[in-house]
Amino acid sequence: MGEQQLKFVSTNPNNFSAILKTPDGKVVEYGTAWISEEDQGINFKSDFVPIFEMGAPLKIVRVQDELETQVFSGEVYLSSQHLIRLISLTDEVLPAASSAFLYDVDIKGQVQAVVQAPEKPARRFSLRPRNPSAPAPQTFPVSIYSISLAKVKFTCDKILSQGQRITLCVDHPISLCELPLEVELPITLGAEDRSNYHCKILDLAGQNALHLTPYIDQLSLQKNKMFPPAAILSEEEDS
Repeated sequence: MGEQQLKFVSTNPNNFSAILKTPDGKVVEYGTAWISEEDQGINFKSDFVPIFEMGAPLKIVRVQDELETQVFSGEVYLSSQHLIRLISLTDEVLPAASSAFLYDVDIKGQVQAVVQAPEKPARRFSLRPRNPSAPAPQTFPVSIYSISLAKVKFTCDKILSQGQRITLCVDHPISLCELPLEVELPITLGAEDRSNYHCKILDLAGQNALHLTPYIDQLSLQKNKMFPPAAILSEEEDS
């Protein structure tokens, strides 16, 4: 077994970091994997992989940011010293996928924050000492375009700063009330009148957790579930 690190770096955007495991969860090797749509299989590649008999059951676990996000279970179809292919697949989307991946949405919300005002040039001659009062928080609309259980991305027409603490409220399709966020990355879009903000969720608890968790879990299932697709699962559950 190799060292506990993911060794292959591929230019193929469909490749992902993965761990090859036995059916009972024992780690065999670390490497990269990718889905083969032609034969509905999954390939795993590493510096060295033990040879397995055709038909032997194995698991390939997808890893994102050191979190195990999805398990593919199948039977060995091809086995060499560097590559294994599994077919007859089933897969399970793990809870960590709801935090590890961001999901595209189109949600309107409101943020409360202290907004930076454009700086005005100081008067050259002033008879009164300057003693400005602290600005009051404002509530303004935002457009959320990406979300997970850990992060939120939105656009708005206000100026916020990196590290700034803000709160987010949403009415539909989920209810969030004063969800605490911290701005990790503010992006000003040049001459545009809107800015882009990448934020992390500081505390997901109470009613916010009860509402957001199942919503993101469903988005995760729809995006990640492959064998069979989530759409087929939903149809079967409805019938």
